[in-house]
Amino acid sequence: MTFCPTSNQINVCRDRILECSLHAFRRRRFDPAAKLDVVFVDEEDNAEGAVDEGGPTREYLRLLMRAIHQSNIFEGHDNDRHLALDTSALELKMYNCIGKMISVCLVHGGIGPHFFSQRLYDHICGTLSKPTLVEEVVNHSFRQQLIKIQDANTVVEANEAIMLAADTLSIVGALRRVTTLEERDSLVQSAADFFVNGRVCTALQQFVEGLETLNVLDEIQKNPAVFHELFVCEEKPLLARDLYTLFQVCFSVQGSNKRRIENQTICYWRDWLVDIEEGECSPITLEMILEFASGASKVPPLGFPHRPQIEFLHEANKVFPEANTCLIVLRLPVHPDYESFTKYMTDGVLQAPTFGVA
Repeated sequence: MTFCPTSNQINVCRDRILECSLHAFRRRRFDPAAKLDVVFVDEEDNAEGAVDEGGPTREYLRLLMRAIHQSNIFEGHDNDRHLALDTSALELKMYNCIGKMISVCLVHGGIGPHFFSQRLYDHICGTLSKPTLVEEVVNHSFRQQLIKIQDANTVVEANEAIMLAADTLSIVGALRRVTTLEERDSLVQSAADFFVNGRVCTALQQFVEGLETLNVLDEIQKNPAVFHELFVCEEKPLLARDLYTLFQVCFSVQGSNKRRIENQTICYWRDWLVDIEEGECSPITLEMILEFASGASKVPPLGFPHRPQIEFLHEANKVFPEANTCLIVLRLPVHPDYESFTKYMTDGVLQAPTFGVA
């Protein structure tokens, strides 16, 4: 009888997120459906001490998706990435494991990748892609060789350009002399197709198998338009109104002196968010505020497990904001004027540790 854990212990260092995650996800008894129990460890290998009731997990999933984006299995522009071919990663089944990580991130309240190329997403969905463009070849020297062949005005010029690219073309199985400009175009197309699609077929198959975790692949293929924004489109920046509506404000009794002060504080809060959105409070950003409150810099695709709340700090010695990232409670200090409020809010968010009280 195989024992299935009720939670998955994940011990991570922030400067080795992907390495630590690969170790955890490759455990024989790792259960993608079970709760993630994340513990961040400092340089001295001492646990930071946060009990993971949601905040550390959201922070971890955000950092994990960033590490996946930067991993060696992807290449290309930051916001338009293709699968790269890495034979070592293939042998270690890293494509499969990262596919599984993306599935777990989505289901457990993380953010979407937002960096897949349209072609990669089409392959995952099983839909027919448009013909490969030479511009999609990420290897600069090979791309320039193909462009030179493509731009040749005569068959003689085309064959001269082909011979200059002979070594690379022979590797992709496209080395041949041409007798017409139509054959020139066919050679360029087949070479680009193989470089962009053919050579990564095995890697793609392994990656897609990883995305089958928790039925994510099935849902993507059933609803490609719904998931498109999570995988392909750039993330939309947070707006002030997003944070207005996200938090439920816990006011004191109507008519009380505390309520009057809280009303003024919320007015400061909303004005501050507008000023941040308009770039008047650099270097603070709306994403940093959400991260301070919840551990996540974006609202997860499936939302938070419960609605975030705002509470108030009426104590005279409580001048900085505080946050409980597990319960997602942001506690605002009360100040007599807007300048004091924004100063202490900004200092508190910028100087706060990743988790806990500012």
